[in-house]
Amino acid sequence: MAPDTGGVDPHVLKTVAKAWSWRRELKSGAPATIEDIAQAEGISDRYVGRMLWLAYLAPAVLDRLLISRVPPAVLIKDMVTGAELPWAEQYAVVLEKA
Repeated sequence: MAPDTGGVDPHVLKTVAKAWSWRRELKSGAPATIEDIAQAEGISDRYVGRMLWLAYLAPAVLDRLLISRVPPAVLIKDMVTGAELPWAEQYAVVLEKA
């Protein structure tokens, strides 16, 4: 039986979780660099670097995505771009339809 993801694409949930995992790894010092993570995962360092931004989404955005299971209004690549904005602006970019 598939897990209940509410209305959120499981890929979105997995990508946000992976970003947080990489953030914790870097903070612990286990892998020294983004390149170390990329090599261990078999992916490009550019991908790791971009997806890491998802670990810096505003708490209100993360709450809506992960707890309330409200689907984002944009694609993951646009969520990454939105994560680069100040927290006050992220909610509208990630969760509200344009």
